[in-house]
Amino acid sequence: MKNLTKDTTGNHTPHIIIVGGTSGIGLALALHHQTLGWQVSVVGSSAAKIADINSHYPAIVTYVCDLTEPNQMRTLLDNLSGIPFQRLIYSAGSYTNERIHHLNQTDSDQMLAINLQAFEQAFRWASSQLKQQLKKQYQSLDVSKGDRPSLVCIASIAGTIDYPYASLYAKSKRAMIAIASAYRAALVPYDIQVNCIASGYIDTQALRDLNDGDASHKPFIMSTQAAVNHIMQAIDDDVELAIFPRSMRYITSALNHLPKPVLNWILHSKLDKAK
Repeated sequence: MKNLTKDTTGNHTPHIIIVGGTSGIGLALALHHQTLGWQVSVVGSSAAKIADINSHYPAIVTYVCDLTEPNQMRTLLDNLSGIPFQRLIYSAGSYTNERIHHLNQTDSDQMLAINLQAFEQAFRWASSQLKQQLKKQYQSLDVSKGDRPSLVCIASIAGTIDYPYASLYAKSKRAMIAIASAYRAALVPYDIQVNCIASGYIDTQALRDLNDGDASHKPFIMSTQAAVNHIMQAIDDDVELAIFPRSMRYITSALNHLPKPVLNWILHSKLDKAK
């Protein structure tokens, strides 16, 4: 395992941990931070993806962990404890299309574990670690205002719409948004930044796999690089809940302003599976 290092100028190299950082937007954010000079650690469940990163990006520190397994999650956090970091991004996610498939027990357990339970466990651990670091090291690290410690989670625009027929995926992402907001309020006295990202469709391999290899028909779909730019700007600007692209933000805002019976009818008939 690698620890916080110094560059040739004597400045400390910032360290980021990305949970769910072996593919998709998580890997894109990992590579972006690497280009910025950050030390990067990623966590993923696929041994094959980990091996690929080790081969192509040997400077990235990797950890294999099945987030649905409590013992593996505890071991991961124990291994990471005591290693200084400045930013944690929770980018792991699980999705089952409930408009097409009725949830089975395995899918239900996996979505709840990854989208909510492991996320909250990671944020609880990370906030505790950062508070300990601030007590022991903040002055010696000479962290400037622009380098505030930060916790970031990748939610979904699906979690920004409040209606009773929402899927488990949407409900778990809505809960993620609420939990991130609570952590943001709780960590203000520590000057720890918390940001939640609620994006629309991003053209990742996972999305393409869910759509027979082509997700171009998805409304307002954006490239991975465009999403990275939005996310980094939201972190730089310390946006509590960053909803993008703009067109989707307007649509969801308009939907949330509709009378509840109208919203429920629209989304129940257009988005959900037949009951």
